[in-house]
Amino acid sequence: MWGPSEGWAFIAYAGAGQFKHRSYQYPAQLDLLVNELIELSSWANVWFCPHLFRTSTNRLKKNALPPRALWVDHDRPDYDNLKPKPTICWSTSEGKYQALWLLNDEAPPEEAERVNRFLTYTNASDKGGWHLNKVLRLPESTNYKYQPPTEGFILWDDGPTYNLEDLLPPEVDDLQEALKEAIHNQTPPMPTEIPSFLEALRKYGKNIPKTAWDLLNADSSGKEDWSEELWKLERLLLEAGIPKEAVLSIVKESPWNKYARDRRPLEHLWAEVFKASQEKGPFQESPTELPWVGMGELMLYSEHPEWMVEGIWMDKNVGWIAGVGKSYKSVISLDLALSVASGKPFLGRYRVNLPGPVLMVQEEDPIWRVAHRVQVMSHAKGISQAVVNESDYSLVFQLREERIPLYVSVGGGFLFQDEEKTIALERAIDRYRPKLVVLDPLFMMAAGLDEYKSGDMVSALNLMKRWRNDYGCAIAVIHHYNKAGNGRGRERLYGSMALYAWSENSMFVSRAEGNTIIIERDIKDALIGAQVAVDFQDIDETYSFLAREIEEGTFAGSASQKIAAFLLSCDVGATVTRQVIADATGLTTKTVSKILKDMNEDGLVLLDTKGPSGQLRVTATSKLWDAKKGVELII
Repeated sequence: MWGPSEGWAFIAYAGAGQFKHRSYQYPAQLDLLVNELIELSSWANVWFCPHLFRTSTNRLKKNALPPRALWVDHDRPDYDNLKPKPTICWSTSEGKYQALWLLNDEAPPEEAERVNRFLTYTNASDKGGWHLNKVLRLPESTNYKYQPPTEGFILWDDGPTYNLEDLLPPEVDDLQEALKEAIHNQTPPMPTEIPSFLEALRKYGKNIPKTAWDLLNADSSGKEDWSEELWKLERLLLEAGIPKEAVLSIVKESPWNKYARDRRPLEHLWAEVFKASQEKGPFQESPTELPWVGMGELMLYSEHPEWMVEGIWMDKNVGWIAGVGKSYKSVISLDLALSVASGKPFLGRYRVNLPGPVLMVQEEDPIWRVAHRVQVMSHAKGISQAVVNESDYSLVFQLREERIPLYVSVGGGFLFQDEEKTIALERAIDRYRPKLVVLDPLFMMAAGLDEYKSGDMVSALNLMKRWRNDYGCAIAVIHHYNKAGNGRGRERLYGSMALYAWSENSMFVSRAEGNTIIIERDIKDALIGAQVAVDFQDIDETYSFLAREIEEGTFAGSASQKIAAFLLSCDVGATVTRQVIADATGLTTKTVSKILKDMNEDGLVLLDTKGPSGQLRVTATSKLWDAKKGVELII
């Protein structure tokens, strides 16, 4: 293809979230180019430019050297009708082909480009593929745009070589006139009356399907190939019954308008819209496949889990905030939401590493309660939106300029079974791009679903993970324990075990004595041994509390020694419940009950079941404190 010419050869590659170019001096670095193409094609999409350039820095048309080949990008299955027969033709994916006509000598760049354009239009190939600096997909390379990836293959490489004039029919005397005729034969003139973008939306907006809206609202930056998305958008709009001239107005303003990006005339976009209108049958997207990732991409993947809230919740993790009734789950979740939105520490001690917008869907508490808690918490965290300036005679209230990006939907009737509501929530996620989404509580949103049947719940669980994958947000769902009341948090989660299997990051909350709760952290990508105890003193007026950690595994030795060690770690005279002891020591409540009964008989503890809940409560006696030296502690 490059023959005895000398210059700079360019390749491009895309994969692992990057799109880059490389240049090589030809022919001196040909071996290096080939070796690197082989390596790159093992994990990335790779392309090459059919001609050389004067410089190694810019793959611009003005730097193009005289080509020794012409080409077409042919997105039609009739590759065997390409005229005249190309020297080389290869498949890049199903129904898509590219071809080269090798020349016997160099051709002047501008003249070669005009003939290339003529070949493109007479063969009904991609209108955007004829210009100098075009890149073509490497023959026999892997196309990673599709799932699973498809392997390209060469159809033939033994076609004739040509002189430039051989590529024109004998009757063509004036190339420019022939080119105009070829373009005219393919595409009718552009309409003289084209509606504005807003006019088209006002008249036909109600017909635009959701998939097309998603494309119109998408971000095309960083995407290496806009052609497929533009074609998809055009076909979807045409199939919705929108006239071609209105489709032209809409796609002209879309983020996928490659013609505007490349500074090509509007007539080129009109030619593509017209071509899309000639396609027969309904638009068919590529079949949905599993997201396969190759070895090369795995070896280069570098993203690791990060803490959104240090020691509490990881970025882009999904999970539960679950517990018994009246265990402050909603308070905990609101504190977490407000902390992520404001950057203030969670529970006053856990640093927020990745603050950002938060969406909360609240279907249990009324708006007055949510609003009051936000006001009290904001004041306690020092993020009140109002500042009060006091003088001798007046109080002046001023709103702070900073905005805390917490957005709450209260009593909106969100249900996983309601497609319109799930679409509305997804649109909000797309709009606000939150770091965290909080859904409170699951049982109000899962109406019509049996939480003990994994088959019922899998659609809702998969939907939330898709939101996480598509929008990069963490998701916390408020849920309840079952009534059994035994075991660790994960074992007490109400519903199918699929619910726990789905979670990656959870907080399981149990109620201890009085207004004290114990939070068990369950995080799959981190080793967290300590439990968190929170003593709530007031949540209505001042939002005052004390949060501390109880190191699980601190207490060594036998089960009796672990229980004794835990009791001695509490304040003198403190009363704790059997459940708190079980959570702190990792023992079952049955084992704790048996040992406490023996310790009570030995006068080491006092037991009673007073109080509204009737829970077994334990107080260490002075006799246990006197025996402290006999207990093994690991500090």
